[in-house]
Amino acid sequence: YKEEFMKPVNRHLLVEIPIKEVKEEEVTFLLPEDYKATKVERYTKVNIIACADDCKREYSGEAYVENSMIEDISIEGEMYHIVSENYLVLLMEAK
Repeated sequence: YKEEFMKPVNRHLLVEIPIKEVKEEEVTFLLPEDYKATKVERYTKVNIIACADDCKREYSGEAYVENSMIEDISIEGEMYHIVSENYLVLLMEAK
């Protein structure tokens, strides 16, 4: 990410979505040959890259957000992911 260039605003966070391994499950009934069963989790872990200056606090590290609330933005061939501060549901903080 080009952190110095991409600065979120309006209480948004720039996040990175870690790549997960997808496990294939065995099918016990007949399906079309090209069908791939995937389980979509409701929440996903993200790494917070940057946050807007108007956020309630400075966020960093890992957090969990609802998948449907992550917005994808393509700029000059690069894919960026943003989420509103309101949609953080769990912060992973060191004690």
